[in-house]
Amino acid sequence: TLTNTLTNTLTNTLTHTTKEENEYHAYPDNHDHNHDDELVAPSSIYTTNKDTFLYHYLPTKYVDQLYPTDVPRSVQLWRKENMAVPACYLCVGLLQGLSGPFINVYPQFLGASEAQQTTVSSIRSIPASFKLIFGFFSDNVPFLGYRRKIYMFLGWLMSSISMLALVMMSDLDRVEIVNDDDDGGNGGTSLAPADGAPSIGILSLSLLVFGTGFWFADVMGDSIVAEKAKLEPVSSRGQLQSTCYACRFFGMMIAAPISTYLYSNYGPKIIVILMAILPMAMLIPIWNLYEV
Repeated sequence: TLTNTLTNTLTNTLTHTTKEENEYHAYPDNHDHNHDDELVAPSSIYTTNKDTFLYHYLPTKYVDQLYPTDVPRSVQLWRKENMAVPACYLCVGLLQGLSGPFINVYPQFLGASEAQQTTVSSIRSIPASFKLIFGFFSDNVPFLGYRRKIYMFLGWLMSSISMLALVMMSDLDRVEIVNDDDDGGNGGTSLAPADGAPSIGILSLSLLVFGTGFWFADVMGDSIVAEKAKLEPVSSRGQLQSTCYACRFFGMMIAAPISTYLYSNYGPKIIVILMAILPMAMLIPIWNLYEV
């Protein structure tokens, strides 16, 4: 009996030890970061940065800054599965900077009244009033198994399609006309809208659809950041959000002067094309996004 008892005790001890070792090797940092005995979720795994593309091309200190090993993998924004998060904020800033001159100047160029100019200038921001509703909707109505990823994809797709439709269904070019002076001579030239220029109503509708997709995708980005921020260790808490907002302000800062230059020299068409391309480019990183 005593022999059987010792044998069973030794067997149980070895089994338990083997199980702990397997869990330790599967998640090597469980014990270093004081996780519970149960296995941690993949989103909160601490990993090395040797599997990154830049590990073989940059000095270790720079790789450690881009992919810090003291934070969970899902908080490392520059990994392929997380790249959509900072890209989303950068795209928001770029589009806000690009659309400013276009929305404020082009309606006046089309001959809009003061009331129409005010309406068009504010119509893009109207969907921002429903950001809370967008958030609650994505929380409670998953689509294809995702609560953020698919909605962000659809939001940027909606913004891109609205601008593509505006480019293809109307003529955004400016035409040069010769002005006659009072004596019947040449009074110089000026720019005027083309015959196929969009009406104020079409322009407003396009901007409304663009703004709806734009703010919908923006809310999904904010929601993802809020969820990932819960996984940040205390030592780096807040860094995730500050990085994302820095991307947004950087995009806005460089896009605003570029947009002014492009509009003045090349007209509104190039601005609208860029407003269609940027959201479309977002679909690639969103496809690779790992949702927590």
